Amino acid sequence: MKRIIIILLLALAIAPASEARQRLPKGCTVWGQVLKDGAPMQGVVVSDGAELATTDKQGFYYLKSAKREGSVFVSIPSCTEVETIDGMPAFWQRLNEAPGTAERHDFTLTGVDNTNYTLIAIADIHLANLFDDIRQFNETFMPRLREEVAKAKPRGPVYCLNCGDSSYDRYWYEYGYSIDSFPQTLADCKFPVPMFHVMGNHDNDGGIPREGDIDFNAAERYRRTMGPTHYSFNLGRAHYIVLDNVVYLNSEGRIDSYEGITGKRDHEHYFTADQLEWMAKDLATVSDRSAPLVIAFHVPLMRYKQGLTGKPIESRMLRAGYDSDEMFKEFTAMFRGFSDVHFISGHGHKNLLCYGRDDTSKYPDIANITEHNISGICGCWWQTAAHAGLTLTTDGAPAGFEVFPFEGKHMEWYFVSEDDGADRQFRVFDLNSVRDYYRRDGAVQAMLRHYDKRTDFGAVEDNLLLINVWAWESTWKISVTENGKELKVKHQKHENPQYTINYFLPKASWDDNSKSRWPEKYNEATAHAHYFTAKASSPTSTVTVKVTDSFGHEYTEIVERPKPFGKLMR
Repeated sequence: MKRIIIILLLALAIAPASEARQRLPKGCTVWGQVLKDGAPMQGVVVSDGAELATTDKQGFYYLKSAKREGSVFVSIPSCTEVETIDGMPAFWQRLNEAPGTAERHDFTLTGVDNTNYTLIAIADIHLANLFDDIRQFNETFMPRLREEVAKAKPRGPVYCLNCGDSSYDRYWYEYGYSIDSFPQTLADCKFPVPMFHVMGNHDNDGGIPREGDIDFNAAERYRRTMGPTHYSFNLGRAHYIVLDNVVYLNSEGRIDSYEGITGKRDHEHYFTADQLEWMAKDLATVSDRSAPLVIAFHVPLMRYKQGLTGKPIESRMLRAGYDSDEMFKEFTAMFRGFSDVHFISGHGHKNLLCYGRDDTSKYPDIANITEHNISGICGCWWQTAAHAGLTLTTDGAPAGFEVFPFEGKHMEWYFVSEDDGADRQFRVFDLNSVRDYYRRDGAVQAMLRHYDKRTDFGAVEDNLLLINVWAWESTWKISVTENGKELKVKHQKHENPQYTINYFLPKASWDDNSKSRWPEKYNEATAHAHYFTAKASSPTSTVTVKVTDSFGHEYTEIVERPKPFGKLMR
C-alpha cells in the first residue's frame, strides 16, 4: 500500500497539469504554463487579444476568454525568445475548442541577452506572382537584408518587424498568391531572423461574402496563417504593441474586374474600440515608462501638411462621420507618461519621419511621439525593376527598409536602399544631362505631348543640380560646395525624372495593364518633398554634396560633371 501511495504522489508531482485542471478558476476557458529554459516563469503576460493574465509562481496563467480572436499569445518578456521556424516566431497558438470549453496552451521561452539588439523594419512587400516579384524579393531584397543582419549580429540579436501588405488582395484569386502563401515564401528563402507581422489593407480577403462583420471576416485567413492582428512583446528595454488600423469595408460595387473579388476593397483608417480597450490593459503592465515604447501599425497616423518637414502636423486617421483630429487626440492621449514613443508604419511606399515635437499646436500629446513611416520593399509594386530600372518607390526614392540599433534604452535608425545599401543616403542629378535626355528621347517627347502636368526637364535652366535625400528629416543638414565655395541650397518639392522614365513612361505608353495608351491618370502632379536644388557655375565643375543625419553620421559624394542620366543612373 505504501508503495502505491508513493507512486501516486510521484505522479502528481510530475503532472501539475492534472492538479491545475482540477483547480481552474470559474469561467476559465484558456490556460497553460510558461516555461523559461525548462523552469516555470512568473509574471509573464499572456493574452487572447481581449483579456490579459500574468503567470503565477508555477508559471500558470488562466484566461476567461470568449475566444473571439481565435488565438492566445505570450507577450514575450525581455531577454527571452520563442522558437522561430523559417522566420515565424511561435509566440501564438490557435484556439481549437468551443468558446465555453477549457483548453490548455503552453509556451516555452529561451533566455537570451537582448539588452542590445537590432530591429529591421520593413513594409509593403506586395507579393502576387506578378512582375517577377518573388525572384526580385529573393535576388534584390534578401541579399541586402542578409548583409544588414550580418553587420548587426556582433551587437546582439536581430529581429524583423513587417509593417503589413505582405500580399496584394486584388490578385489573391487571379494569380494564386494570398496571405496563406507568404509563410512558404519565408521558408523557401530561409528567412534568417524572427519576423513579427502587422496586418495591412492588402492582407484582407477581398473575396469574402459581403455580410456580417466584413472587417473581422476579411481578416480570418490572416489570423489563421499569420497570427493575431493585435498583440505585444518585449525586446531589450523596449515594449512593442502591434495594432491593426485598417478597417476593411469592401463596399458594394467594383473598382476593377479581378477574379474572385466581391467589392471595392476600400477601407478606413482607425483603431477599433476592442483594440484600444486591450491596449489600455497592456500599457498598464509596462513598468518603465522612460524606455522606448514602439507602436506598430500599417497606415501612418501623422504627417507634415505640406510634405516639407516642420509644421504643421495633421492627423491621417479616417472614419466616416468622425472627426480625424479628435480621434487622433484620443489615441495619442493614451501615451501620456511615456517619454519616448515611436510609431512605425508603412502603406505609403515612402519615407517620412515626423517628429511630434515639431508642432504640438493642434495635438497636445504628441511631443513624446516620433513616427517612422517606412518605404515599401516592393518600391512601386516591383514594376520599375521589371521595366529594366532601379527598384524605386512612388516618391522616386529607392525601395528599402529602416534599421534600428538599440543599446539599452538608446535607439538610433538609418535607411537601407535595396540598390545602394546603407552607405548611400542621396542621389545627385546633373539636370544638364537630364535636359539632354528629355530633349532627344522620342518616348519622353511623346509623353510630354500627352501630359501637360508632367515636369518638362528639357526646359530647365543651365547647371542645376537636383538632390534626392530619400530619408530626409527636419534635423538633417545638407551642404553643396563647388571649388570650395558653398552653394545656396533650396529645399523644395520636385518630380523625380528617373522615376518618371522608370515607371510612368512605360506604364503610360505600352504596359499591358493600361486599358489604352496615354491614360489620363498618369498626367498627375508627382512632386515630393525630399528634394533639394543648387546651381553650379559651369557645366563641367566638380561639386561635393554632404548630408549629415540626426546622429551626426555624414554621407558625402564628389560629383564629377557632366554626370550621365538614365534608368540605372546612381
